[in-house]
Amino acid sequence: MAELLLTFHCALADADLVAEVIRSHSKAALHRRAESVLGRDFDDADTTERVSGILRRQALELIIEEEMVDPIVAAVAAARRALPVRWHAVPVFRRGRIA
Repeated sequence: MAELLLTFHCALADADLVAEVIRSHSKAALHRRAESVLGRDFDDADTTERVSGILRRQALELIIEEEMVDPIVAAVAAARRALPVRWHAVPVFRRGRIA
């Protein structure tokens, strides 16, 4: 089965919850980083973000087997979040560890 890099982009207020949901469904290492999103799509923004024009988000990434995508996405969708979460999955062609 193919490996995928699964990335979720969520509001800061939801990041801890989304991370816990993901961790409860996968043992894969979960990487988390802060992001500032500049753009014109404010459907996911709270009031402060709409005024400033900058969305503060957390990106949560993990590499998983393809069959795990749907269960993890469904679990995040079912979580009680404050704002929408965007996600995407892309194939991992090669990876490794350099010691």
